[in-house]
Amino acid sequence: MSERREAILREPQQAKQALDWLYAQAKPWLIAGHELVVTLGPKKQERRHVKHYHSLMNQIADQVGGDLADRDDAKRILISAFRMDTKDDEGLRKEWEAVGDLRMGRGLRGEVVLLGAQSRDFKAKLARAFIAWLYAVGAEHGVVFKAWDEVVDPETGEIT
Repeated sequence: MSERREAILREPQQAKQALDWLYAQAKPWLIAGHELVVTLGPKKQERRHVKHYHSLMNQIADQVGGDLADRDDAKRILISAFRMDTKDDEGLRKEWEAVGDLRMGRGLRGEVVLLGAQSRDFKAKLARAFIAWLYAVGAEHGVVFKAWDEVVDPETGEIT
C-alpha cells in the first residue's frame, strides 16, 4: 500500500466491499508494525465548485455595487442571504446543521463581526445549491454572467 486511495461510496454494499478491501490491504502492514490512517466522512465540495461560486460572487459584486461592491463584503452578505433563503429547505436542512450557525459578534475594536458559516465548510450538495442560488440572485439584479469557460483561464485554472 504505497499510495493513498479514495473512494466515493453511494450504497451500503459499496461500503462493505471497500472495508473488506481495506482490511486485506491493511493487515500485512499492521502485522509488520506500521501505523495507518483511515479517514471516513461525507464527500466535500470539489475545487471546481469553489472556483465557480467565487467567480459568481465576484461578478455580482462588480455589477451590482452598493453594499455588495466590496468582494469580501459581498461574499459574507451573499452567504448570509443564501442561508436565510435555504435554511428551512428540507433538502438542505442537514447540510446547514453540519455547517453551523451564523451569528454576529463584537470585535476587539468594537466592530461588528460575522461569525459562523463559511463557504469552505459547504459540502458538495450545499455548494451546488449555492451556485444555483447565486445565478438566481444575479438574474434578479440584472447581472450578466460570463460563460463558465470564459471565467476560468484554461492554462492556469485561475479565475479571470
